[in-house]
Amino acid sequence: EVSENENEGKQTRRTFCPPLYRVPIVDMMERHYCAHPIILGYAAPNPAAIRLWAVHQIYNFCVTNELPEVWAYLWENWYRKGRWELWAWLTYSQIPVLKTTMILESHWRQIKHDFIHHFRMPRCDLLVWILVTKLVPLYYSKL
Repeated sequence: EVSENENEGKQTRRTFCPPLYRVPIVDMMERHYCAHPIILGYAAPNPAAIRLWAVHQIYNFCVTNELPEVWAYLWENWYRKGRWELWAWLTYSQIPVLKTTMILESHWRQIKHDFIHHFRMPRCDLLVWILVTKLVPLYYSKL
């Protein structure tokens, strides 16, 4: 016969990072990885300000969601000085060519999807008009 109190002495397994928070943390780290002074929109365009922005953002996320172990892990392995420089783009003066190509391809795919999906082969004047009147205001609103 098994008693009900038999399992009371055993500790329940605690998850280091609940599944609910894994995707948002990875997405945030990807934004931090991609932030660079040449790419506007994340923080002040200098490496120190971008690092400060990234650390504050991930720290506030961990505090808000009561994830002290996750913050300790991220700080020690990813965000502290010495580790940050190993993985963040902003430590390099130029952006890698392959990543730049991917950014441009993504940019044009978005333009095609959002603005010129009705036109099979738009003329240059139409394309310029769309870029100036539709796309540029979006970028100004993000700055």
